Amino acid sequence: MEPLRRIFLDTNIFIIGDADKQSPESMILESLGYRNKPTVLDAEVILSEELIDQIRRVSKYLYGKDQAGAIISNIWQWLNIHYLPSTTDWHQEKLNLINSKLIPSEDIEIYLSAKYGEADCFVSGNRKLIQAIADFECLDSKSFIKQYLTKNE
Repeated sequence: MEPLRRIFLDTNIFIIGDADKQSPESMILESLGYRNKPTVLDAEVILSEELIDQIRRVSKYLYGKDQAGAIISNIWQWLNIHYLPSTTDWHQEKLNLINSKLIPSEDIEIYLSAKYGEADCFVSGNRKLIQAIADFECLDSKSFIKQYLTKNE
């Protein structure tokens, strides 16, 4: 198995992982340096404007604006980030995906962020939505842990 170069973590990984330190999502974040933990995985975490906006909206709704800001700040502080600039032009592909209805419209920019960020792996509770069209690996949290964080003996 090749090492991960870039990983895309969906919104739910950040929200659950920050809130529940005992969760698989937290284990994934911490393996990448979150909470200033020693890095186990030497991979860049892909961020885009759309992902940051989703993290901000969901965490603000669940925990309030102060916690939303803290999560975003922690991501920038503790993770090795590959930022996909908002100038990335995926307009035509977005329109094609909207028309094809292969994935829900609210997931299109997340998918495109992973694709244009050159993700080796996409981790999400909703991975099957993206898996239908992705040419990169798509795993849920537990499968990711089993594959990348558990020693094969």
